[in-house]
Amino acid sequence: MKKVLKKVAGVLLIGVMAMGMLSGCGAKNKETGNKSNTGNTQVTDGVNESGKIIEINFPTSWVGVSSSTEWFNNRLKAFNEQYSDKYKVVVEEIAGDQAYVDKLKVLYSSKSLPDVISAGGYNLIDSMRDQLVDLTSFVDQEWKDSVSEVCWDVNSRDGSIYGIPYSRQVIGYFYNKDLFEKAGIKEPAKTWDEFFEQCDKLLAAGITPVSMDTADSGWLTSLLLGAMIASNDEGEKFMNTSLPKNYNTQEFIDAAGMIQKLFQKYTTQDAIGGKYENGASNFFMEQTAIIANGPWMVSDFYDTFMVEEGFADKIGTAMFPGDVMYNSGKIGFNIAAKSEEQLKASLEFVKFMTSADSQQKMLEMTGDIPADVNVTSDNIYPLINEVVENGNHAARNINDFQSLWYANVVDEISIQYPLLAQGQITPEEFATALTKAAEKN
Repeated sequence: MKKVLKKVAGVLLIGVMAMGMLSGCGAKNKETGNKSNTGNTQVTDGVNESGKIIEINFPTSWVGVSSSTEWFNNRLKAFNEQYSDKYKVVVEEIAGDQAYVDKLKVLYSSKSLPDVISAGGYNLIDSMRDQLVDLTSFVDQEWKDSVSEVCWDVNSRDGSIYGIPYSRQVIGYFYNKDLFEKAGIKEPAKTWDEFFEQCDKLLAAGITPVSMDTADSGWLTSLLLGAMIASNDEGEKFMNTSLPKNYNTQEFIDAAGMIQKLFQKYTTQDAIGGKYENGASNFFMEQTAIIANGPWMVSDFYDTFMVEEGFADKIGTAMFPGDVMYNSGKIGFNIAAKSEEQLKASLEFVKFMTSADSQQKMLEMTGDIPADVNVTSDNIYPLINEVVENGNHAARNINDFQSLWYANVVDEISIQYPLLAQGQITPEEFATALTKAAEKN
């Protein structure tokens, strides 16, 4: 979402709203005397006995044009009102998922990670696990059973839980029905061959087919890449493999070749070097007909600050060719608190932010799909339900690259995509570059 970075919509950048120091939340710990792996501190039951307000450090990219900003501000306000006598959340605003991850890497290197982390779906568990708290003993069976198993899978390592889920990924692509009709296209493509035929029809009608990007891990482009890889059994298996080290497979190379073709013929000029926001803006302004992304984007289709009135009525949802969908767990909240009282406070904050109430509001306000299988709402846009239904009927279900691949491989993508797009490297060399990056781990 970006991950999930997840990924946010943004046509116009607005000033980042100052949040300052906000106050925090609570939920009682269920275990006593549990040791964390961050200094062997112990957590005991009970509220803050000293009577002082405990500060919880929480940097976030949920600011400005992020699609999660409104939800985060709503939850933080509720959290402040309910627990202002116990906790204060010190919020550091970092605009952009990649800038957020880069900042955490610096903090990790100096062993000064903040108390609580939520990296928008990026997999930081494998690269930072030695400084994260093992949360297994704090998750009781009732809590565990309420959350989709795929969410616990992606947040666990070697049987231990290092992330508390709050959402899951269900991603396909959106298309502009009016532009499809103009090009004589009746329905989304069933195969990738048909997909490229439709791209040719769109070009012939004077329409640029696809929104793409290369910066910040190339979220839009990489969603297409993963779906292309998953066209057969071996590719589907690869896209569900944690921390792959070998990208020199036929499925990956073939998919890289298709991505190169899209870059060179079927996308906008600003795709090379462009960020997600460029691709989203092109789709909103009907300069492109197709964009790969998740249901959190749907609310933007109704936002007349970003699109023209009635834009949402033009949008359809689709599985990727071959009935492929991203349908998986998403990295949640991690804790790196280094003292007993910080760990206790952080646990209460995370439990509040991942509660059923918070997840329901997230669904209604952002379109993100809750990790809690019992959370539903009648107050959501129909397009969101369509995306979820596509996920429920997909023949192949895969995880996204940010959650599964090494962080340095995700970084390497942005270096290699422009070279691939401009024909400076071959698909085989692209695969080799990512393999070399993975082998450094």
